[in-house]
Amino acid sequence: MKELISAYQFISLDQLHLLRERLLAQARRLELKGTVLLASEGINFSLGGAPAALADWLNWLAREHGITDPVLNRQSVAVVPFLRLKVRIRPEIITFDPALDPGVTRTGQALAPEHWHRLLDEQEVQLVDTRNDYEVAIGSFQGAVNPGIDSFTEFGSWALDHLDPARPVAMFCTGGVRCEKASAWLLAHGYDRVYHLRGGILSYMQHYAGKESFWDGECFVFDDRVSVDCRMKPSGRAVCAGCRRPHQDLPEDGMPPVDRSGSCRLCGQHFEPSRLAGIRERVRQIALARRRGTSHLGPQAESVRDETSA
Repeated sequence: MKELISAYQFISLDQLHLLRERLLAQARRLELKGTVLLASEGINFSLGGAPAALADWLNWLAREHGITDPVLNRQSVAVVPFLRLKVRIRPEIITFDPALDPGVTRTGQALAPEHWHRLLDEQEVQLVDTRNDYEVAIGSFQGAVNPGIDSFTEFGSWALDHLDPARPVAMFCTGGVRCEKASAWLLAHGYDRVYHLRGGILSYMQHYAGKESFWDGECFVFDDRVSVDCRMKPSGRAVCAGCRRPHQDLPEDGMPPVDRSGSCRLCGQHFEPSRLAGIRERVRQIALARRRGTSHLGPQAESVRDETSA
């Protein structure tokens, strides 16, 4: 059995290029696979491997680099849903507002899953899903508002137009990093009572797996599992090989249903002939690999996302 961990911590980091090489070497030594994002504001990673190797990774981060208190989710998996290791430097570990540093700025109140559950059960709050529209479409908390955004960078302007500063705001996302950053932004813009779910949806789903909860549907994850159900099991949902997003009515092989002009009838994105040919070849190679019973880099693994554990 392998283990998957996703974590982040807002902490001031410097000498990022040197740090990248050290993290890359250590992760390779431990035979870990996945993605690590570094920025001056902190670290965000999702990695899979042997449980002992991941424990060594976390201990090494704490001992050598002062990363002692990451917000962490961990899960046992039969197969690591990554086939490569990537360590990347970014302006932000979650793209939103580069002037905002949650490691320094006051953030909202982080609630453990059981306290979050009690808040939703007892108190009237403005419950907001901060994730992108395609993530919300396959699952969310009961009664949550969907901002309908295509990118997290749109959340700030949406909040100013739609959220009442006089009422409490409760926010959630996949792993917690988006909401922690957004909570600091809201406090800086006059919102007094701001809550966010510590560890995000994944933490809540693990705590309430098999129990009655306020979660409906699946949770989109940023790896080749695509999404997990309420028991944290991969749903087997197809993801588009073109736009990397799940859609209803998507063919099982993930090939975008395009018309003669190259426009997808599900998302409206237009694909040039050369790119469409590449997508068709990739879908064919994945199908061949599956028939042989071997692995092939899936549509999620092909792209690097800023929301590694978002």
